[in-house]
Amino acid sequence: MNLQVFETVFAFTIVVLLCLLLRKLSIIKTEDNQVFTKLLTQVVLPTVIFLQLSATPIKSGQFLLVFAVFVAGVLSMLLAYMAGRILRLTKPKIGALMLTSSFGSSALLGYPFIAFSFPNNPEAIADAVLLSELGVGLPMFLLGPAIAIHFGNQTQGFNIKKTLLPYFRSPIFVSIGLGIAVSFMPFDRQNNFVAPFFEALAMINGALSILACLILSLNLKPIPLKGIIPLFIISALIQMWFQPFIAHAQAVLYGLTVLQTQVLVLVSSMPSAVLGPVFASRHDCAPETASALVMAHIVLSIVMIPAVFYLIV
Repeated sequence: MNLQVFETVFAFTIVVLLCLLLRKLSIIKTEDNQVFTKLLTQVVLPTVIFLQLSATPIKSGQFLLVFAVFVAGVLSMLLAYMAGRILRLTKPKIGALMLTSSFGSSALLGYPFIAFSFPNNPEAIADAVLLSELGVGLPMFLLGPAIAIHFGNQTQGFNIKKTLLPYFRSPIFVSIGLGIAVSFMPFDRQNNFVAPFFEALAMINGALSILACLILSLNLKPIPLKGIIPLFIISALIQMWFQPFIAHAQAVLYGLTVLQTQVLVLVSSMPSAVLGPVFASRHDCAPETASALVMAHIVLSIVMIPAVFYLIV
């Protein structure tokens, strides 16, 4: 399994480098990013979620996975806060450090990595979906804006309704409910009327990895590390070392299966979520620092993900 993770990382890197070449040749352009992102978040990801959840009924034990990744994310956030206080950072920089040291990029990078590492394994993808959307996505949408507002320079209050309502209405969240509901319905997927529908979903599912690579290549920018190297080291250690270690410790404590433990560690070792800089920018919470840290995390993840997986699992 360790070798498969190494292969996955390098294969993903090769495709990203190819997409960077396409950007260099102006075959794809920065302005295309918005279209690719909408396709990913509003079409492909909901399709992947529905397809995988509908094939595998949810078991009660899987919610231990969600709890484990949530606990690891919150503890990482608190550790980042303490590190910021010890370093006597400004309030906005503490917020930026917390945003980039807690919940990882499970949607942009997590799904493709799990799909590559566990091919044709609907249980692994179903675990990743629950981890990503309920254990990472929901807390990020809830805690991210609150932290950015509290530590940022803007004074407006945190409106939980305005923050969470769009998430609950999003195609991604709707697909979770539909997928779980369909998984308990007894019907034959090989039926002549039903099979073409799922075949079409499988075709869309195949676009996940390439879209993720295209979006990542269009978002990658030169990293201004000058002045933030200490923050980069701290955030990387918390996000991609401490968090998967805590997740693995919980997996052992809860008696999770080998497959669940592997998926949990992989998702927990993902680099910082790109939503962090979005919230930081919206609420003036050191957005330049947050963006630089996220970009640095993504580059470092090429080495960190297989190393962490090899040492912990």
